[in-house]
Amino acid sequence: MSLILNDIESKALIIARRHGFNDAIVEHHHMLMDVYASTPSYFKTLFKSNRFILGIVLLSIYSTQEHATIDQVKEYCEKLNIFSKNSINSFILFLRVSGRIQTVKDENDKRKLLFTPTEKALIETKRLIRTMVSPIQKMNEKIIVEEIIDKDDFVFLFFKHYSEVVFNDVFLHILVPESKCFIMRDAGHVIITHIMTNCLKLDKNRLQLNLFDSAKQCGVSRSHLRRSLVDAEGQGLLDFKSISGEVIINQEFHDIANRYMSLYFSAIEYSIEKMII
Repeated sequence: MSLILNDIESKALIIARRHGFNDAIVEHHHMLMDVYASTPSYFKTLFKSNRFILGIVLLSIYSTQEHATIDQVKEYCEKLNIFSKNSINSFILFLRVSGRIQTVKDENDKRKLLFTPTEKALIETKRLIRTMVSPIQKMNEKIIVEEIIDKDDFVFLFFKHYSEVVFNDVFLHILVPESKCFIMRDAGHVIITHIMTNCLKLDKNRLQLNLFDSAKQCGVSRSHLRRSLVDAEGQGLLDFKSISGEVIINQEFHDIANRYMSLYFSAIEYSIEKMII
């Protein structure tokens, strides 16, 4: 186990025991829904684990390399074995067409394509980081970011440190493989936090989900949400009654979801601490 992974695992155990951990999950979800509502089709696409990883690899390379190239992103992502070459190319093209990265040929080597995240991408990224930092601050009073989060270069400074997490392959689909039935699908992260938030707010494990409303909130179709729940049922995480929409959450789901979210918070807190030391 790498030192960084050990630090993040240890911190995650502490975070999961903190007073306010459940409240932090709910706050994160509600803040995320506000961001999500601005462009649901984009964030639905982004919150599939491999695409999300491609996005953070792209920002990590840009923040740590003097001349960041598309080939560097492709090379790193190909080594992770969760992408096909076509899927990498398609998502990079999507980011270009949607105005989230700009590319230009390297003047010294026309074969290389340099890239730069656009202002649009940086604003969206900062909003996403806020959905994590705000609840973390309430759990850990030592995390104070007001003085730095509004700086123009905040995202780059953040990813200079978060890149340590990325380049050590500290990814949730590896650390919590049972979560893949959610996070390897579009909007997977949002579906997990949606279920967790409903459980925590109602304080019960028997949920009566309106599939139409839940799917709309998560930015997916009812059939997509239904498939995610059926797959989770197959792993023993929950019991799903497709006709009525009743979902009975098993302890296995809580164990996996709590580990998933504690690690999620931990990686962000690790990076923020590095920034403010």
